[in-house]
Amino acid sequence: MALRVVVSAVNMVDGGALTVLHEAIKAFDKVAGPDVDVTFLVADASVHASLRTPHLKFEYFPRSKKKWVFRLWYEYFEFHRYSRKHCPDVWFSLHDTTPNVLAGKRYVYCHNASVFLKFPLKDIALDPKQFVFSAFYKWVYAFNIQKNTAVIAQQAWMADALKQMFNLEKLLVAEPDAPHMPSAVSPTTSQANERFSLFYPAYPRYFKNHVVLLDAQRLSDQHTTWLTLDGKENEVSRRLMSQGLAEHVELLGMLSREQVYDYYQRCDALVFPSLLETWGLPLTEFKQFHKPIIAADLPYAHETLAGYSNIYWFTADCAQSLLGAIERARALQPADCARPMRCSHEKIQGWDRLARYIVSA
Repeated sequence: MALRVVVSAVNMVDGGALTVLHEAIKAFDKVAGPDVDVTFLVADASVHASLRTPHLKFEYFPRSKKKWVFRLWYEYFEFHRYSRKHCPDVWFSLHDTTPNVLAGKRYVYCHNASVFLKFPLKDIALDPKQFVFSAFYKWVYAFNIQKNTAVIAQQAWMADALKQMFNLEKLLVAEPDAPHMPSAVSPTTSQANERFSLFYPAYPRYFKNHVVLLDAQRLSDQHTTWLTLDGKENEVSRRLMSQGLAEHVELLGMLSREQVYDYYQRCDALVFPSLLETWGLPLTEFKQFHKPIIAADLPYAHETLAGYSNIYWFTADCAQSLLGAIERARALQPADCARPMRCSHEKIQGWDRLARYIVSA
């Protein structure tokens, strides 16, 4: 009889979460076959329409993204009924929550670090939804998490934090593969910019910390900052605009992946002030260009940038520190390097290996 594997991902429909889902789908399609039956539970067919998946099965739960109450209903009631009916050997939850299911082995993939976001009281008004979400998500994480065979994180710092917060025993660190560069992009091609140009590809959320970039821009007109927002996306974006933009801040709006890589090629440096990430995909993508990365001096960035030698660190909430890092990079001063990060957990590199682990462990 074939091993029955269920992968639940009903909440993953866009952004970085959809990227994770696509990588998981491609990896599990390689291990599925006569001896391994893999079914993905997703919102609708659009989330995998661009992928060729001859060996996988899909079931759809379209109400999952309409309201959180539907998401919770699926996780803690409907999936229990589903597991009783289908009797899976392995249940792998891809989106942080541990569903109430019956299965021989259970795994959860944790890639939302909001539970570790520290909100100063003065900043709650900047993004009250994020504050409530961060507080609520801790309880979502906690429910059933002890019942997993293993809890999976992308970085050692997050695995350590999960272990401490929830008193966990078995954790895995599953680092994502290096992304493939679009074929039309050359990492050795660049262009001369009138001013030292910084690029920050990030959706406007509180923890993305756009405010420190705008503050630094007001202190100097020696650089240009390119941002992937238009000022109308949400309340965070509108609040940023209400403070007024300094000269040489350019709003690019939402970009396609190909356009993001075009700006990687065009800019002089990547700037990354985010307060919290489970990985920080732009850091990995930009390393292929061997240009300066001006990054917040935080554990996630040190782990993602391990081995990279063209880094300029700054204090995440200090515009003066950021400006100093920009000036050092612009003047081609000696760069910093990443601190070695100790990992005390079993480590798996890439989605292909993780999928094989899940079906064989």
